[in-house]
Amino acid sequence: MMPLEFVERYYLHDSSIEKIDFDANNKVLVLLIELCFWWQPWYNKDEPTNGLIRVTFKDVSSFEYDDDIANRIFSDELDSEILLGDYDDGNLIIIAVEYSEPEEIYYQLKIKAAGVEVEELSRYTL
Repeated sequence: MMPLEFVERYYLHDSSIEKIDFDANNKVLVLLIELCFWWQPWYNKDEPTNGLIRVTFKDVSSFEYDDDIANRIFSDELDSEILLGDYDDGNLIIIAVEYSEPEEIYYQLKIKAAGVEVEELSRYTL
């Protein structure tokens, strides 16, 4: 799907980024997100409320983030709450994130990619 379709289909607020992997050589960015399924417009109330998805951005032409938090966002212990997922144009996605341990830090991920794939890994109720 196109990045714009991703932002329109998935409401990311209150979800959290569990892990970020960026392969600059292959132009692939992968976000592991604990998604709040109950926020999604297509959610069925008889299903589990949360779950883990893998979001793969393909042909990434730009991936920007604040340098001073790079050691945190590429950590295996990342747990960041998404405040907003939006887009600036058809290919640029902006994700505003709060990282609260040990102190509150707000940052943005800016991702420009040609396509996005979403894979559901699991569903569960918290």
